Amino acid sequence: MEPEQIMPLLSILFTAAIAENVVLYYFLGTCPLISISSDLKASFQMGVAVSLVMLITVAANHVVFYGLLRPLALEFLQLLFFILIIAAVTQLLEEFLDRFFPAVYGAFGIFLPLIAVNCAILGVSMFAVLKEYNLMASLAYAAGSGAGWTLVICLMASIRRRIDMANISPYLGKTGITMIIAAIIAMAFSGLSEIFSREIF
Repeated sequence: MEPEQIMPLLSILFTAAIAENVVLYYFLGTCPLISISSDLKASFQMGVAVSLVMLITVAANHVVFYGLLRPLALEFLQLLFFILIIAAVTQLLEEFLDRFFPAVYGAFGIFLPLIAVNCAILGVSMFAVLKEYNLMASLAYAAGSGAGWTLVICLMASIRRRIDMANISPYLGKTGITMIIAAIIAMAFSGLSEIFSREIF
């Protein structure tokens, strides 16, 4: 692949991971951010699982949309098809890991079934279609979105481990402090995206 073809893909990946992070920019996938991000190991496992499912489903949804729905003028059914594909991929991944990699399946535990209802996965598939990305660009977008989601939830878990030892006001609570931390991380990501976009892209 030529360098002039790689740079746009890197730009899409960076934008999806930092500048337009699926959690901090679009507020998708915030439920696991609040509920799971108290444990770093669980957060990382969830991030890896979400990233893998996101990559597979974005590719599958791209093929279904441009190979089936658009030629038949059935674009209005994309939401239904995308949800079915996400549920099917999650189920197949769960069965595959349970059969061939039981240790990995045991490590993921309850997190695998929860992936099917993570709105970040559906959102990334729909945004890839709305942005009219080709397959390679869609995969770069999915990889960046998955990496960004994992990064945020792991950062949140690391910070919350320290905050658990602090004296938090009962009026604020764990949910309130989590949202404040997310806002600060969002500002940091916004600043990083400005710096790197000027220097690199």
